[in-house]
Amino acid sequence: MMRTLTLLLALLPLAATAEEAADPALSADAFESLVEGRTMDTHDSTGRYGVETFLPGRRAIWRDADRCLEGTWRAAGPLICFDYQGEPTSYCWTYHDRGGWLMAWADGDRGTEPILLYPSRELVTCEGFLGV
Repeated sequence: MMRTLTLLLALLPLAATAEEAADPALSADAFESLVEGRTMDTHDSTGRYGVETFLPGRRAIWRDADRCLEGTWRAAGPLICFDYQGEPTSYCWTYHDRGGWLMAWADGDRGTEPILLYPSRELVTCEGFLGV
């Protein structure tokens, strides 16, 4: 029994690697070509919680009920990292094309709940934002 458990635990990284190989993260260029000039609604298991407009020059504007943030995004290996003005840390994700929408995992960790990004007709600005 212990030998079987040890073998299964040893094979787990291979299964994760196979899953990642079958569903690779978008490169920065591929991500840019899918999102530049577009706005995407962001959903988690509770529903829509934010919206982001992706501007030329790898700039972005994020807006949710609590805040509106302007920033930029950059590649960091397989991750796309967002650096927003006034935020002390970067927010990094792997993005995966789902044919018209995107799925993303924080820090590329598929053990966490993914977010889903769907095209939106809304244009995000921070002008006049007062928050909650």
